[in-house]
This record gives sequence, C-alpha cells and structure tokens, in this order.
Amino acid sequence: MTAPTTLLRRRFVTLTALRWLPTGLVAPTFVLLLSARGLSLATIGLLTALYSATTVLSELPTGGLADVLGRRPVIVAAALVSAASAVMLAVSTTLPWLIAAAIVMGIARALDSGPLEAWYVDAVHAVEPDADLTPGLARAAMAESVALSLGALASGAVVTWAPMPTSDALVIALSLPFLLKAALTLVQLVFVARWVHDDVAATTSSEAADATAGGRVARIVANATATSRDVPHAIGRGVRLAVTRHTLRRLLLLTAAFGAALAGIELLAPSHAADLLGGTADAAGPYAALVTAGFLGSAAGSALAPLAGRIARRSSRAAALAVAGAAVSLAVVAAPFAGIAAAAFIGFYVLLGVAFPLTQTLMHGEVTATERATMLSLNSMALQSTAIVITATLGALAVMTSTAAAFAVIAVVLGLGSLTLVRWPQNPTPASAGTTSATTAEASA
Repeated sequence: MTAPTTLLRRRFVTLTALRWLPTGLVAPTFVLLLSARGLSLATIGLLTALYSATTVLSELPTGGLADVLGRRPVIVAAALVSAASAVMLAVSTTLPWLIAAAIVMGIARALDSGPLEAWYVDAVHAVEPDADLTPGLARAAMAESVALSLGALASGAVVTWAPMPTSDALVIALSLPFLLKAALTLVQLVFVARWVHDDVAATTSSEAADATAGGRVARIVANATATSRDVPHAIGRGVRLAVTRHTLRRLLLLTAAFGAALAGIELLAPSHAADLLGGTADAAGPYAALVTAGFLGSAAGSALAPLAGRIARRSSRAAALAVAGAAVSLAVVAAPFAGIAAAAFIGFYVLLGVAFPLTQTLMHGEVTATERATMLSLNSMALQSTAIVITATLGALAVMTSTAAAFAVIAVVLGLGSLTLVRWPQNPTPASAGTTSATTAEASA
C-alpha cells in the first residue's frame, strides 16, 4: 500500500468517525424522547416509517447528484440538513413539528448515504488501482462503531446528569443529545472542507481561471443545466446495473433484510428495556450503556471481518454465517431476563459488524466509479424500504401480540436474507477495467 493510499484511508476513517459520533449521541434517546413527548409506540413507528419513506424517495436523486456534481458538495449539504433536523427534534413538542423534523431527517439521511464512501473508493482507485479495499472499509466500519459507542455513552451521561426537566418543557433532558449532535455536525464540516476533494464534476482549467462575477454565474447556470440532464442518466445507469446483474440484486435483497433487522431492534429494544428496567427515565442510562456495548461489539466484528473471510475461504461464506448468527441473536433479544437480552443484543451487533464490510466489498467489486454513489443510494433505498414496512407495522404487532413475536418476525427476515449469499459465484464479472483485481479476488475468495 502506497503512502497516498494510507493517507486517504486515515482521512476516510477519521471522517467516518466524525460523521457517526453525532448520530451516536441520539441513537439511544430517539425513541425515548418521542415517548417523553407523549407518543405511543405505534405512533413512533409510523413517524419512523415517514422518515424512512422520505429517505427512499430522496435516495436516487441525491445519489445521482453525487455522481454528477461530486461527493464534497453533497456531503456538506447532508451535514447542514442533519444539524437542522437535530435542532428541530430537540425542541419540537407537537406531532406536526415532529413530522416535519422526521421529513428533514430523512432528506439528510438520503444525502448522506454513500458520497463519503464513494469518494474514498474513487480516490484510492485513482492513486493505486490494485489496492485492496477491504481493510479500509473494515477500519471505517470499526471507526463508525466506536464513534457511535462513544456518542451513546456520552448521551447517557448527559441525560442522567443534566439538571433539566424530564417532560413538559420545550427543552428537556432528552433534548440535549440532539443539540449536541447539531454542534458536532458543524465540526465535521470543517474536516470535510479540508480533506475531501473530487474531480467527478471538475470544471475545465479555462472555466476555473474565469474569476469574473459573470463567469461564475454562467458556470453555475451551466452546471445546473448539466445536472438536470445528467442526474436522471446516472440514476438510470445504477438502476439498470442492479436489474441486470444478479449478484447486485442479491446484495440488495440482503440489504433489505438488514433494514428490517436494524429498524426493528431500534424500535423494539428501547421499549423492551424500559419494561425490564422499570420505565423510560430509569432505562435511559442503562440502555445508553447497552447501545455503547453493542456499537463496540460491532467495531470488534468489523475488525474481525478480513480474518473471517480468510478463515471461511470466501467473503460471501463468512458473511452468510455471520448474518445467520445475527438472526438467532436477534430473536433472543426478546428474552424476559435483562442479562440474556443484553448479551444477545451485543452478539447481534458483533455478527452484523463482521458481515457488513464483507458485503460492501462484494458490492464495490461489481460497480464502476460513475455508478458507485448511485449504487450506494440504491443500497440505502433497499434498507429504508423495508424499514418503512417494519416501523409502520411492528409497533402495532408488538402491542397486539407480544414483543417476542415482533422480534421473531424480524429475526426470520434476517435469516432468510443470509440465503442470498449461498452459492455466491466464485468469479463475478468485473465492473470495469478500473475495478481492482485485489477487490475482485476478495469478492470471490
């Protein structure tokens, strides 16, 4: 690995950590905050479904935008919109405002689904075409999990120790993590401005030399016109690729299963913890600690992903076994004993941490730079599409039947998802001549 590639990997890992640290602050408290605002579990599920639906509807346009304009402007826009949504959630006390906040949060998620990773992959390919992507993606996944865990731990401490009311106020203790998220997201922007540069939508040297106001306006108009024409083409290329290549279809189905599992556990686990620990206020601190442990487990799993691929002799086989194990753990999270449920919760994230970098490597081996961000958006779209169904129905199912039954449903869905990796082709078709031989070998190893 060359020095430029090592530098790119370090920056990618750092930017990934900065991206997910603010999210870690709000992950344990989102459902608890909405509960404190008086929403039922079924209503929270519908609100989360609205967030997912907004994300799905925005995914392909924003992914195509990143492929046409470049990664940096989309990353910046995502951070700004995310900060705005965090502030809205922190201070919203009525359902209409919470609905608006969920919509803004969905737009931010769609903008953020892929441009940073696409920038890293393209930048590495530009300087070292034969570089193996798996170590960088695994370290980034590990950094993501560590950042989420640190954020979750800090969130629990802030909510527990803040001298703030727990309800019936504009800003309550559970609001503080969202305000901190907005502030940390702005810190992320500083590093993005310094480190992220791409040439996907670079102008020509003559255009860059034109510093007149008229020239700048003309370039803006020209870029807007080109974007309106090229974004649909970028979207179409990504959709055709997913439709015509069976390996990508299988990965999208697996991602949909991931979406069901993650949306389900994020909806059900906080309320299950509150039931086991005696209420929402009493559960906030312990649940934040549990989420921290889960994210750290995911980081450990990501660190083990390359080793798991070598031991299983195929990345697809290692990922399939990890996903199947995660499905079993997910079902056990519903246990009526806090210790068993907590251990299963952590095990679920460890095994998912192993699977994710391996499946991402398989996906990157199937696409070119021109479709990469769009394909990542399709990936996120598959994840959010099942999240819509799960969050809209699972809360009501849990109320009508039991929490254990609801957990069983998402465990079965995830278990079926593992079957998409069975009999994975050993020699997948390279996405292009620019796709690395090392990546292709890893995808079939």
